[in-house]
Amino acid sequence: MVGGTGLVLVELMVVLAVLGLIIGISIPSFRSFFKKAPLEQAISDVEGMCRQARSDAIINKRTMELVLNDSEESVVLRSAARTVMGVDPETGGEANLVEQGEVLDRVELAADLQIIEPLDEDFVGLLELRFYPNGTAEPVDLRVTDGNEAYILSLDPVTGHTTVVNENP
Repeated sequence: MVGGTGLVLVELMVVLAVLGLIIGISIPSFRSFFKKAPLEQAISDVEGMCRQARSDAIINKRTMELVLNDSEESVVLRSAARTVMGVDPETGGEANLVEQGEVLDRVELAADLQIIEPLDEDFVGLLELRFYPNGTAEPVDLRVTDGNEAYILSLDPVTGHTTVVNENP
């Protein structure tokens, strides 16, 4: 009877050792899986903000702006400033007044945002991208990277739809 219990205990210890070995081998795979998550979340956030800007522009019949900040790694969705008729507070008469845009959403990216196009000599890392009520948008190409992998997001100016391509398949 004692010998039988000892054998079961040894078998249990062998099974636990094998399970420990399997878990030890699989931990690096799980770590690499979680390292990709911030990059995939960042590209998903940018793509989602583009979709939201386009749909808000169409639904509200108002130009929307997506502010891409290359240096702060952030994306801000806001309604575009517009001119409206109103009473001038200084003169009391009717005048064209500028109604400032309202910030609707903001996302901080956990990856590096690089604006590829459009760039000009005055570019300072901040791009205001407009989405119009007819569903069109200004074209842009972005790279979102974590240093190892990168995704390229392109915005079609005619349809306002995004295309995402893994740069290192």
